[in-house]
Order: sequence, then C-alpha cells, then structure tokens
Amino acid sequence: MNANECWFLGECMIELRRAGEGLLRQSFAGDVYNTAVYFHRSARTRRTCFVSAAGTDSMSQSLLAQAGKHGIDAGYVKTGGTRPPGLYLIEISQEGERSFLYWRTESAARQMLDAAHVDMLRAHVAACGLFYFSGISLAILDDERRRHLLALASSVKASGGWVGFDSNYRPGLWQRREDARYWSDCALAVATHALVTFDDEAQLHGDASPADTLSRTLATGLAETVVKLGKDGCLLQTSAMDRMLAVPAERADPVDTTAAGDSFNGAYLAARLCGAPPADAAKAGTELAARVIRVAGAIIDEGE
Repeated sequence: MNANECWFLGECMIELRRAGEGLLRQSFAGDVYNTAVYFHRSARTRRTCFVSAAGTDSMSQSLLAQAGKHGIDAGYVKTGGTRPPGLYLIEISQEGERSFLYWRTESAARQMLDAAHVDMLRAHVAACGLFYFSGISLAILDDERRRHLLALASSVKASGGWVGFDSNYRPGLWQRREDARYWSDCALAVATHALVTFDDEAQLHGDASPADTLSRTLATGLAETVVKLGKDGCLLQTSAMDRMLAVPAERADPVDTTAAGDSFNGAYLAARLCGAPPADAAKAGTELAARVIRVAGAIIDEGE
C-alpha cells in the first residue's frame, strides 16, 4: 500500500472522570480519536490524521494541541466554527465497568463534512491508505453528512485503500434502531475490515451468537471481520480463511474498561497494515486492551 495517510473520522470530546471527593480530572477522548492515538503508537511510520470539526474556543484549541502531542495530524479537522467540543463524564462501577453522562447535542463535530470540508478531503483522498470510522461517527451526523462520509469511504476503497468500521452501537444516539441498522449496513457495504463487538451487534441485529455476527458480516463481502467478546477475546475470519479463529483475551483485573475496544482496534489495524497475520494482530489488540483497562481513563500514558 503506497498511500501513507490513515484517516480517522469521528468526534473527540472533553472527558471528565472523578479524581477524589468533589474533584474531577479533565482530558480529551472519543471512540475514533482513541483508536487513532493507539494506532499511531503502534504504526509510527504512518501519518495518522484525525478528521473532525472544532471551534475557536479555548477547549477546542486545547483539544487540537493535545492531538498534536499524541502525534495525530489535525490538518483535516474543519476549524472556525462557533460550537465547542462535546463533553462526557465517566462513572465507574466497583467491577470497573463504565457508564457515561453526555452533553454533546451541540458539539462541533456534528458540523464536519459540509460541502467545503468534503471538497478538501476529496482533493487528498488518493493519499489515504486507511479510512476508519464508527457507528458513533454516523450517529452524530445528519443524513447528508452520512452520505458524504460513505462516499469518501467508497473513494478510498476504490483507490485500493482499506476501510475500517466499528458499529459501536449506542441506542441513545439514534431515534430508531432501524435507522442505526440501515446506516450500519451501508457502512459494511463500503468497508473492507469490520471490527465489531458482539454485544452491540446482538442489540442492533439480534444476532444469537458471535459466530452468527461473524458469518453475517463476512457475507456482505468484507475482506476481514473481527468480533470482539470482551473478557472472552475475539473471533476473526478473513475472506481467505475457510474457518473462524478464536483468540483469547489477555487476563486483566479491570479498573476502567473505557476504550478497551478502541485500543484493540488501533493495535489490530496497525499490526495488519504493518504485515502481521490476523492472529498476531488480534493478540496485539488483546494485549493493548488489557493494559488500557488496568488504568483509569480512555487514553493511558505510553509507559503504563
């Protein structure tokens, strides 16, 4: 693959998490953004680009500065809008499972992919060797912007690039499950690589088992599918394999499961782009996810 840019299209928000009685710690995170950060740490020879929108407020500027510190190129972020980033608060149970409170209905990211932004991206699409987005990317956009997103993904695929998709189904972001299912199916139709979570797919499509999810997604013509199973690892299969492969998870005592799937996706795609076989890429994904869930917050320090 000659195209050296890898595009990650989605939303980055202000993250708040508790840091003691009456105290909160602030950082920035979002599903696709998290994947971009972990991808870059594993594939530094690739130019990792975040595609989104940001305002002119101080928090937007801090967000872009943080992306740069993580090695993420923000040149494809639409800037100059009046909206600030969305915000969320992480709540952690005693078992390390997370839940979220969101304030994102007027976030800047919802304004990406207008006509001018799309024209700029189209002018550079030949440089893109990987285009990655999620069901959350789709959920926060209106229908016109969703069509723009899928058209960009199709252009990358037509140029020989990879298109990665994680359905990451969040019912609260969709008015109707039928809408989420429709746009997820549209995304799978243009994707080459699906990295989905069985719990999400069971809610969205009614799949009875991880094997059902694997066979259904592969039947859309994908080159490769990974079905994530949390503490049970993952199933994977490519179009060149005659049977599915189960890869166990790394053992970990979770402190915070935020970004477990995002980090898996980043490490998996980085390993595959660097030539690793699927099983080795999945192992890299499970190892990184195990490290991430041992630490509070979506993005851990590189040394942790």
